[in-house]
Amino acid sequence: MRRVTTTAALLGLSLCALLVPTPASAASTVEVTSAKLVARGVAVDITLTVTCEAGRSGGAEMSLRQRSGDNVAYGSGGAMFTCTGVPQAVTGRVYAESGGFAFNRGIALATGSVALCTPIDCDYSPRIEGEVRVTR
Repeated sequence: MRRVTTTAALLGLSLCALLVPTPASAASTVEVTSAKLVARGVAVDITLTVTCEAGRSGGAEMSLRQRSGDNVAYGSGGAMFTCTGVPQAVTGRVYAESGGFAFNRGIALATGSVALCTPIDCDYSPRIEGEVRVTR
């Protein structure tokens, strides 16, 4: 009985240790730094500055919303990258929704999420959220 209790306690502690975020994942950051029109507003190239633990692989899913007259232009896209341990520029392309409105120069709202993965697990903590000025 004592052996079963000890084994159960050790198993519980092991599971808790796996669920605690590591300091490296807590230090990961992502910031939208620029947005450029592509093909006369059919798409926007969004540049992120990403800082994450070297050796991790990452992926960003992004969406962009922008007022276009009385309507809203909307699109989504993404980018893949490998973490270097230092701030790096990552560019992803957001495509305007088919049948929707084109993007224009001006302010837009960028939102999304970032996955930072090792061969064992992924951390989804950095979020993309903020206004960005779309330029030509």
